[in-house]
Amino acid sequence: GRFCQITEVRGGSCGLACFHQILVNFSDFSAYILPAEMSGTPVKLYVYDLSRGMASSMSLPLLGRQIDGIWHTAIVVFDEEFFFGGGGIESCAPGGTILGPPNSVHDLGDTQITREIFMDYLSELGATTYSGETYHLLQHNCNNFSSEVAQFLTGNDIPATITNLPNEVLATPFGQMIRPMIESMSVSPGGGHRVGGTGASGAPSWRVREPASTSPWAPQSNSAQPPSNTAQPQPKPTSKKRDREAIVLKDVKIAEVAASLREKVLPSLTEPERKNLEQFCDFLQSQNGVQFNGEAVRTLGRSLLSETLSQEAKLHMTQLLQAAVTRPEVQGALLSEETHSPVVLFLHRFDTIQPITLQTAATKMLSNICSDQGSHDWLLSTQQRPMGGEQVAKQQMVVKATVTGLLSEEATLRKNATVLVYNLCLAQVTEDSAVELASALLQCLGETVPEPEAFRSLSSLVQLMKSFTQVSGLAQAIGVDLTQYSSQSDRLNTLSQQYLQLVS
Repeated sequence: GRFCQITEVRGGSCGLACFHQILVNFSDFSAYILPAEMSGTPVKLYVYDLSRGMASSMSLPLLGRQIDGIWHTAIVVFDEEFFFGGGGIESCAPGGTILGPPNSVHDLGDTQITREIFMDYLSELGATTYSGETYHLLQHNCNNFSSEVAQFLTGNDIPATITNLPNEVLATPFGQMIRPMIESMSVSPGGGHRVGGTGASGAPSWRVREPASTSPWAPQSNSAQPPSNTAQPQPKPTSKKRDREAIVLKDVKIAEVAASLREKVLPSLTEPERKNLEQFCDFLQSQNGVQFNGEAVRTLGRSLLSETLSQEAKLHMTQLLQAAVTRPEVQGALLSEETHSPVVLFLHRFDTIQPITLQTAATKMLSNICSDQGSHDWLLSTQQRPMGGEQVAKQQMVVKATVTGLLSEEATLRKNATVLVYNLCLAQVTEDSAVELASALLQCLGETVPEPEAFRSLSSLVQLMKSFTQVSGLAQAIGVDLTQYSSQSDRLNTLSQQYLQLVS
């Protein structure tokens, strides 16, 4: 258990030994009874911001006080990350959930407790006070779990600013207003394995405990995804007709980009790489007769990750891929992990891509990938895969890129991000992705944007609201005045009316 009973021997007044049974915390006992020089196992606290920075930027106007993040925490010990959510206690490799790397890491000290004892302790917690049914987003969450486990292992607690956050939010009028919506949610980052169970938890989610919608792309219930030891299959292309057509960006002049590549990029590559890209350029410029070589896509991906290649060269390569991903042969090649890994890893580092023109080109490439339904489903996979020493989920990558673009101060990037979110919302996303996208869209629509961007943004927001009730609740809580848009065009007026119906 969490405490152990030991017998203390003391000398009695009659000269005989007296025995006293006392109850002590196991970490205190281990520190007392084990040799001081014995090295312990380091214990870390991983801290993640579920709002991806939005709490910091939006909390002051909404709550009347500054909140730096919506914190999810996990304990990292024995080279494994342990956390609690709607699925109970789960574990994964450090940083291995769909949340990606932590925002910060706190050193909690060392523990002398063995892994075997610790796992027995977690099994007890998982069967009692920290089973999935006991989860409550406000009162019994991941941070309460991290606090209790940290004290068991080291005697040290996690920062009070983390555990006190729910009370800070609920102490505000806005917090009281959204409390019913919050209490219906549970957070369960995907990518973990249930402790004491036999397999992986379901897809990542910001789950609502009641069915969210009867929409054709509403999320499946949790019970539809039982634990399994086998990897979840990748999404397969489907012939289901879309309600709206995707936007395909055809602004790349392939002949000009190919000429620039031949002049500025090919000389710095190896002979096999030059041949692959020469053939690829010929393939894109010809209607028939030139065979597609998938190795060229791998070459482009590896080059985009190069530290020595110029940003101008990477821009031309990304533009070439933007045009290429609309071709069926290239779409098929992307489904091969060996081919797509370098490209996905480059996009996974979207927020570090410089300059803005290269970010914009990457956004356009993602938009065109979404234009094909088979590639779109592949892009929305939530399965974590190791790539270049990092754990990468493609949906996490594309949502991060979309939100970064929507909230950018650069008009061209923001405009193209509205194309990406429009295409992205043509298919199913997870609930946590929906909330993240909707938060960015609401912030974007709160400002004055041109009619085409407003149409794409509002279309995407309405689609998310139809499919997830908590998105409608979020829109109702934040509140966006669409009066400025309803008079701009008939299509915006129609969407504005749909929005008002969904928040009422």
